[in-house]
Amino acid sequence: MYLSVIIVNYNVRYFLEQCLNSVIKASEGIDCEIFVVDNNSADGSCAMVSTCFSQVRLIRNKENAGFAKACNQAIRQSSGEFILLLNPDTIVDENAFTECLGFMRSHTDAGALGVKMIDGNGRYLRESKRAFPSPLTAFFKMAGFSKAFPLSPLFSRYYMAHIDIDQIAEIEVLPGAFMFIRKETLEKTGLLDENFFMYGEDIDLSYRIINAGYKIYYYPEVKIIHFKGESSKRSPLNSTILFYRAMLVFSEKHFRGKNKLLFEVLIKPAIYARGTVSLITVPLLRLFPGHGNIFRPVRKSVIVSREQSYLKISDLIKKTGVKSAIAGRVAISKEDMESEVLGNIEQLKEVIRINHIGEVIFSVKDMPVSRIIESMNSIAGMKLKIRLVPEGEKIILSSKTVTILQDTGQ
Repeated sequence: MYLSVIIVNYNVRYFLEQCLNSVIKASEGIDCEIFVVDNNSADGSCAMVSTCFSQVRLIRNKENAGFAKACNQAIRQSSGEFILLLNPDTIVDENAFTECLGFMRSHTDAGALGVKMIDGNGRYLRESKRAFPSPLTAFFKMAGFSKAFPLSPLFSRYYMAHIDIDQIAEIEVLPGAFMFIRKETLEKTGLLDENFFMYGEDIDLSYRIINAGYKIYYYPEVKIIHFKGESSKRSPLNSTILFYRAMLVFSEKHFRGKNKLLFEVLIKPAIYARGTVSLITVPLLRLFPGHGNIFRPVRKSVIVSREQSYLKISDLIKKTGVKSAIAGRVAISKEDMESEVLGNIEQLKEVIRINHIGEVIFSVKDMPVSRIIESMNSIAGMKLKIRLVPEGEKIILSSKTVTILQDTGQ
């Protein structure tokens, strides 16, 4: 067995379904097994996996065991030469696994690799490449310096700003959403530390991988969509507590001597201060979720699809009540010149500018994921809302929402 893909799910059924669709396409021609470990979801996730993905090995927990423990459950049952720990709110392109396997086989010093991630609006995610959070590096991040100076090698070392986002390079910390790991590496380092319930386990494992003598690579030739934070969004207050608790666990475990002193002086007060602020602001944001956005204008939209999908997606938008004024269609090929076509996909930027488009809707049915990612990435700087409509045209996905056609019976 070449590859074992492990996905831990908690109440993100519709994202999980699209993730599995992309994983199955990416695993074609590869000796691969797929695990879903469900942490006691209440949204029908398990029924969906059992009904729609019979080839997936489903592990159902009777309680929320946390990310690390759930991963370990599947790792112990896995037989792959390589392990991929993958978030359910991701979509991988068709060549992702083949590319990663090829890179790992040609780089025998690699214990693990991460890939280039973009969010649901096509923007590069800085956590794709990270450095180990030494006390000073962690302080610059927590104090906001990395955000204020995102390209500074000093203040933004946490995100390894000195490395170009399209450059293959050694990094220090794997992104938790996509951790491609050699099985033999885990046999030397041990599995994920279950003291981390959620957050921090990726940094801890990366630290142990490097200490075991392996390298971790950033491999931007592979790109994935990471909608980011869908599981934690359902319980933001609890997630905030877990995040800062994880930082304390990690720091207490790994900092010694001078670093321990710096942690006590710089980091620990910052953790408690940031944690306190978050505990106050998160409930307020939940109490007033629409504040400042009451009078949002309806976005002018284009749909990137073939003609048949355009008609179905237009109907879906009307039935679900999504506030979009559809300006027309962007064709996938130059030969497609129907009356509703504003231009083809190679003219996407021009179509957006000329027609004052504020939203782009992609049909997943009509395009390879790799081409969708390429198109999303190309328009990421245009401050657009991007949505994806998966096969079946029954739901609409974006970074913040899942819009469902209610008459699906689901």
